[in-house]
Amino acid sequence: MSGPDQVHGTDPDEPDLPCPAAQGEPAVTQNGVPADASELSLLRMLGWRPGDPLPDVDGLNDAPDETGDVLPFPAIRSAGPGPREAVTPPGTDLLLPAEPEPVVPINWNTLGADRAEQEWWQLDAFVYWLRDDFGLTPQELPPMWHRHPELVWELSALRTSWLAGHAEDAHPGSPLMWLRDLSDTRRRLRDWVQRCGTTLTEDRPTRRTTWPGEDPAPSPVPVAVTDRAADFAIFVTDDVARRRRIEAEAQAEIERVRSERISRLRRSWHLPNTDGDGTASDEHAAGPETDEEDRS
Repeated sequence: MSGPDQVHGTDPDEPDLPCPAAQGEPAVTQNGVPADASELSLLRMLGWRPGDPLPDVDGLNDAPDETGDVLPFPAIRSAGPGPREAVTPPGTDLLLPAEPEPVVPINWNTLGADRAEQEWWQLDAFVYWLRDDFGLTPQELPPMWHRHPELVWELSALRTSWLAGHAEDAHPGSPLMWLRDLSDTRRRLRDWVQRCGTTLTEDRPTRRTTWPGEDPAPSPVPVAVTDRAADFAIFVTDDVARRRRIEAEAQAEIERVRSERISRLRRSWHLPNTDGDGTASDEHAAGPETDEEDRS
């Protein structure tokens, strides 16, 4: 008979017995997906994706000051073939920041590149959680929602409402109000999805009406949906790069206008012009000395 300190399977005469999973580690299936539905939903809310390594959830429910760290929303390092590694985008806020920021609506038209990257990944985590906990169908929430601005605005507004309704200082009845918002949002989502025609396996850009005098818009071309997570990573990378180009062009225009205004002021005040290194040019540097000699 084996004692309490003996390990099953070390004695060749004893059969190997199944060992229960270590406490604090989620039970997984053969595909590496947590078998427990509540555990899977929690990981989705934290930003976990199928194919990503399972995080160490030991002490996940402890207070932040006891554990010392929290789980950030992950991104995808590689969107190409092969396993994808979960990483944290630069500048991404942690799930439980030390000082929570006030909840404000997101204006996707004016977001900077860094803030947009953060908001994209957090909205994606929220959408995964929403799909799993409320069982939304592709007719309400298609996989390629991120490529349809009407769906992005709708889901972003719903996330803002959720954050405001579940804050620590929110009214006790706010979660019930959010559920009413969710019901209205699901009805609008079905209308948006029906109009744009995106499905579970096929996506096409939202059709836009051409007004008189405008060039005819190209007909939307359907695209097969094969790897939604990889497409989202590519989409976010392209969107952040586009915003960085806009920021760079805007900054260059600001510098050009500023330089022209300074030159006009120098000419109007009869100040010496400066070269690229900030030194005054020779023909203007002697100007003040000549004026002093004339006045004397």
